[in-house]
Amino acid sequence: MLDIISDCLSDSLKMLPLIFLTYVIIELIERKADFAKNGRFLTGKAAPVLGSLAGAFPQCGISVMSAKLYERGIIGVGTLLSVFIATSDEAFSILISSPQRLALIPLLLIKIVIAVIVGEVANLIFHKKITPEDEKFDHEEICAHCHDHGTEDEDEHEDDHRETRSHAKKLWAKRYLLIPLIHSLQTFAYVLAVTLVFGILFADNGLIGADKLSAFLDSSKYFAPFITSLIGLIPNCASSAVITSAYVRGAISFGAMTAGLISNAGVGLAILFKNTRKTKRNLLIMLALYLIGSICGIIISSLEYLFIF
Repeated sequence: MLDIISDCLSDSLKMLPLIFLTYVIIELIERKADFAKNGRFLTGKAAPVLGSLAGAFPQCGISVMSAKLYERGIIGVGTLLSVFIATSDEAFSILISSPQRLALIPLLLIKIVIAVIVGEVANLIFHKKITPEDEKFDHEEICAHCHDHGTEDEDEHEDDHRETRSHAKKLWAKRYLLIPLIHSLQTFAYVLAVTLVFGILFADNGLIGADKLSAFLDSSKYFAPFITSLIGLIPNCASSAVITSAYVRGAISFGAMTAGLISNAGVGLAILFKNTRKTKRNLLIMLALYLIGSICGIIISSLEYLFIF
């Protein structure tokens, strides 16, 4: 049990810097018009491509980051799906250290291509114009009133100027450091709680255990893409580890592994479901991941069968 807690705490701590960066970006986009204008690439046609490449990076915090950006309306549903589909989590480290390491190349290519296609189509269908707050926080603007004092005493003017500058710095620190830090710690606590729950259930020595899941996959090879896609929806690194380990042992095909890793979005799904007012939307996103994973897994498994036999 202590090993599970230690692993979950370590995994969650690795996400914390990215979570903090996400909240800083959110504050900048919502409060600074110039930053929001320059951040239009997050909603443009290239957004799913960038999301897919970011998701392919072996860091489960990327899916958390994208979920928070989506929640605040900074990225579209297509870009979110791109990140979720491309996310690999533990699969990268397991494959790179196994005899089947060469499978990592086609896996990443397939996931990135599918992620880009799905993302572009989804953004085209569910296009939503992003309109962050046109609120600009700028020292010159805050101090602009200083130029309207006319014949006021110069010393008094300088004191006012210093006081205004001090206020501006405190406001900046609050908006872009303190507020993001508080939100980050709250999200970190939620991620840690979710990770602990699923870790206790599905870790190697958990209540259900990775071995039981692997054994179940061994006995269900014909339906493997459907099952691995379902397992992939578990919002925890353990799910991708179970699926990839089953492939390394020869228990499932490459197509079945790909299906599970396409539907797997790490802890990102858990972040979406934190917003209980959007349960229907979140279920549709989960269903989309499951269907995309299952269909792609069946197609790849069929091609494997034709090619091998």
